[in-house]
Amino acid sequence: MQRNTVIVALLVVVGVGLALSGFFDAGGTEPPAPAIDDDALMEVDGDYRVWPYTSRTTAEGGRTLAINVVFHADGETVREALEGQPETDWRETDDAEAHADPEDVREIVTRDWEDAHSSTRYAYFRGPDSGVWMTESFERHDGAYLGSRDHIRAYESPDGAYTAVQVHEEYYDWFRLRHTVPDINDPAVRLEDDFIDNDGAEAVSREYRGIEGGMSDGWISVIELALLVPLAGALLGRRTRAAAVELAHRVRREGARHADAALLGVALAAVLVGIRVAGVALETSYPALPPKAIAAPLYLGIAVGLPALVVSGVERADPTAAFLGVTVGLGTGFVVDFAALGVAIPPELMVHRIAVLAALGIIAVGRAADDDPVLIVGVLAWGVGLLLPLADVI
Repeated sequence: MQRNTVIVALLVVVGVGLALSGFFDAGGTEPPAPAIDDDALMEVDGDYRVWPYTSRTTAEGGRTLAINVVFHADGETVREALEGQPETDWRETDDAEAHADPEDVREIVTRDWEDAHSSTRYAYFRGPDSGVWMTESFERHDGAYLGSRDHIRAYESPDGAYTAVQVHEEYYDWFRLRHTVPDINDPAVRLEDDFIDNDGAEAVSREYRGIEGGMSDGWISVIELALLVPLAGALLGRRTRAAAVELAHRVRREGARHADAALLGVALAAVLVGIRVAGVALETSYPALPPKAIAAPLYLGIAVGLPALVVSGVERADPTAAFLGVTVGLGTGFVVDFAALGVAIPPELMVHRIAVLAALGIIAVGRAADDDPVLIVGVLAWGVGLLLPLADVI
């Protein structure tokens, strides 16, 4: 009876996770984006105003992220300012290729803004007579495709008076097999700081424009470029891993009573983090290889490898210890992965990861108790947990 109660509780957790993730609302429609009227346009310089968002399509209904940086310069000048000195190690990338900074463990490193190409996004400019949708003038990124990076999309106004920029932080999510954007405000500040710290601009300021939606806090960074002064920006400091290390020590201490289950948890965390490390390492070592070609086989290590490791590792374990070892161990792996990337966890993905942990926990209980129905329920829940992000429901 007690075991059945635990199983029912776990299934409730999975169901609540799916509900909160939007699975049962998948057929709904998003609220319409605001119409592009005069009040929605942002005054900058010159004859053209800009709609302060990017869009997936040439229509306001495709609105995505908010414009958060404006350079008072044409696109080519902005590009040269980002590229910095001629001796900077620049590498051209294709639609999915990126080069990781090999010196990312240094306290101070030069930001490596590389060519970046991804899904097309449009910006809307309106002049005295008519409006025009434009694609990116150029893109740049700093970081690794299979890790985390800051990604710039730049749009030069039709009269060349200014360049509107959308910069966001993104990381590669192994369950969604694509990038997730957790923030746009901190990347704008980081880009702003590069110019402040390296005298790459005559003036840098922040202006409140009341932009709503698109992850904006309402502010934009405004940068006046210094003439003939290239940027060789520096990124000060690196993100701390202290919290993740403390969690790892705690898992080790709590696992002393059930060594096998604890070792399984450590193994699950190691596999998850190792996949991230392997992806970035291979991407760095083989820059000509498309990142998605690297990600595909590594994804099997998550989709198949994790449940297989659970099934093989809990055969003689106590069901409760097996459940705790799997959920605490892999949960720690998720925390370490996000901490290493230095990104905030979007709430809907946090709920999804909890549901995934519950699914693997059910598999562990079913295997440890030699209860095939429970094991089958866990496998089905795991499959649903994999399909939801791939179907873009989460």
